[in-house]
Amino acid sequence: MKLLELIGLPVFDIGTGKQVSKVKDICITPDWKITHLQLVSRVRKQDMLIRWEDVTACGDDAVMITSGEAVQMKESASLERAFLSGEAALKGLPVMTSEGSQLGWVADVYFQPNMGNQITGLEISDGLLADLLEGRRQIEGMSRLTWGTDVIVVEESGGASAQSN
Repeated sequence: MKLLELIGLPVFDIGTGKQVSKVKDICITPDWKITHLQLVSRVRKQDMLIRWEDVTACGDDAVMITSGEAVQMKESASLERAFLSGEAALKGLPVMTSEGSQLGWVADVYFQPNMGNQITGLEISDGLLADLLEGRRQIEGMSRLTWGTDVIVVEESGGASAQSN
């Protein structure tokens, strides 16, 4: 599953069947694990967050959570590590090799919701024309990637592989 497929999905409490909100963003640690889902908040200057542990399922049409009480309200602060927002937002970051060659920009992120919170790969765009002609590339082997403030560095020695779709 891709993270962009989660953005905008409704979030439901499985106990009551009530819609809690919609997914706005996803918080990710520097070691490529999903920690929280940020939800659309009705209150200005406050963020609604759900810990990944409280998510029971991520389907094509909705995200299910254990309880509406799992929603945490926090003062709005820019999320330091998130997919769409924050100081080091992942989407759109350039991807460079350790030898200094640019591979493209992060277009999306892959994960397996039924296998925990570990990110499994990145989808790389090299511009609209290249995407149409050649397809987007995937990078797997997250242990070889370093997520910096301004760039993601791919260590070239073996493990990480870039494949065209």
